[in-house]
Amino acid sequence: MIRLGFTRPAERLENSVKKAEEMGFEVLSAPSMKIITGDEEEFLKARNYLSSGKASFAVFGSVTAVEKCIEAYGDGFPSLFRNVEVISIGPGTERALAAAGIKSDMMPDEYSSYGIVDMMKNRVGGKTVLLVRSDSGTKVLFEGLSDAGADVVTIAAYKLEEFGVTPELSEIMNSVADGTLDVMAFTSPKSSAIFYSQMKSRFGEKEASALMHSVKIAAIGNPTADALRKQNMEPDIIASEFTFSGMLKAIASFFGMPVAGNKE
Repeated sequence: MIRLGFTRPAERLENSVKKAEEMGFEVLSAPSMKIITGDEEEFLKARNYLSSGKASFAVFGSVTAVEKCIEAYGDGFPSLFRNVEVISIGPGTERALAAAGIKSDMMPDEYSSYGIVDMMKNRVGGKTVLLVRSDSGTKVLFEGLSDAGADVVTIAAYKLEEFGVTPELSEIMNSVADGTLDVMAFTSPKSSAIFYSQMKSRFGEKEASALMHSVKIAAIGNPTADALRKQNMEPDIIASEFTFSGMLKAIASFFGMPVAGNKE
């Protein structure tokens, strides 16, 4: 059985472990971050742009962004976003919006910031785009749409705070060190940076680097893969479908495991 390690925001961990175990992995998991609701001013800023008609597009960068808007706006959430084109970064986000009463107008073929830029770059010149996301998203989306001529406004619907070292995290790091972990999977640039930092704190920079090169590394998509490369870690596996389930399928295929039709 393939031994898989990953870290995820604490609120997403239980469901992620269940999916991985259902696909036949032995799982070591630990919380990477806590999800904290964004400042009230962020939601007021979005409301002002939407109510005044200044915004033409609203991009939702995650399921969590949708959930935090539901908390902030309540029953008024669907009507507030009625007069903008709504973009979902992927199918999970699209479903979360649909459940809240909002139909996505667009979704990229590649479920990533790169995919959104490619999809929107010829449509946003001179228009205002709201990015509803975390406070720590990559620069890809902001810079790509700005370069295409958009006025890009980031709405930090939630913050990601490092969870810290837990016994579960120590078990993952020990498994990397003793060679009993087959693959370490990363679901965001921030989670990869946090894990590598924790490895360096525990083992020292030189040994941590050697240890990370001794295990197979999987990335949920290109932004995470790019972040790993900046830390001198070339991913062995990059999911073609940029979802957690898509990454699990890619890992299973890499190791020759049966790949079930699990969906995000």
